[in-house]
Amino acid sequence: MKWAAQDPERAAQLTAIDPDWNCPWPLDWQRHHRVLADLADTDGQLPGITPGVLMDGDE
Repeated sequence: MKWAAQDPERAAQLTAIDPDWNCPWPLDWQRHHRVLADLADTDGQLPGITPGVLMDGDE
């Protein structure tokens, strides 16, 4: 199977499901964003985060 970006039909199917499936940001950025979104999701505010603290293995 071709990677979605190389297969226009597959890319169209993914776009129909989620227009933002092909995020331009690097994977590390996306993972950090997800962790921060999860932290903020509990009460809508980010807690104080000290450099070096790990969450799910990510700093």
